[in-house]
Amino acid sequence: MSHSIEKRRAQRQRLITALRARRNTFRDLATGFPAGFLSNDLTGLLYRAMIDCCEQLSRLEPKDPTHAEQLSLYSNLLAAQKDNQSTQGRVRLDNPQQIKEAHHLLQELYKFVLQQSAMQLINQVQTDAYTDQINRLVLQISVDGHAFNARQAQQVGKTRLAIHHYGLARKALAAENASHGFDKQIAQLDAVIAKLQEKADAAPEVTNTENPATTTTTNNADTSSKEWKHFDEENAKWKKKQIYD
Repeated sequence: MSHSIEKRRAQRQRLITALRARRNTFRDLATGFPAGFLSNDLTGLLYRAMIDCCEQLSRLEPKDPTHAEQLSLYSNLLAAQKDNQSTQGRVRLDNPQQIKEAHHLLQELYKFVLQQSAMQLINQVQTDAYTDQINRLVLQISVDGHAFNARQAQQVGKTRLAIHHYGLARKALAAENASHGFDKQIAQLDAVIAKLQEKADAAPEVTNTENPATTTTTNNADTSSKEWKHFDEENAKWKKKQIYD
């Protein structure tokens, strides 16, 4: 009997810990980014998930008043969100730490959607809609990250490195452009890359008559650039695989 009681206590504590973690994760995703970053559908999904967490926590820890307070808060936010279904342009992230955090939180939301689908709490149409929106968001913040790196490279005069990062952004969009939904963004990137390429081509080239030390440094820089390109592309593939997994 003692073993059975201890087992139930441990199970209860694991459930409480998991519910708290989910609530906090979804709170960060729902409130930690600029307004408009998430679609109305995903915002509503997050609020409903947090309400469910708070309801379960209220039953498991009835003496903790914060659960009831947060239940009321998220219920009000959901009601307000339903009343305000305005649309706005996509919000871009330009902070590397924000982009990294968004990747992690969206992975957790993706897993939650698949879990809800497996438990038949949402139907297949809802599952497809949610996962499609999440995948598009992940793609876009990846593009935002490449664009940020490109702008940073431009600011320090590294034109070819900027071209490289803009090229990665274009490649990511092109891979998911079967329905031609990213044609406009790809065209904009093509124009930026072409302009930078003209600038890079107009720059004076290093000749063999220059100081050997300078030539060696340049060669090392080219080698490092190639190695970085290989690493960045492999890293991008890994990130994308993680999301789909």
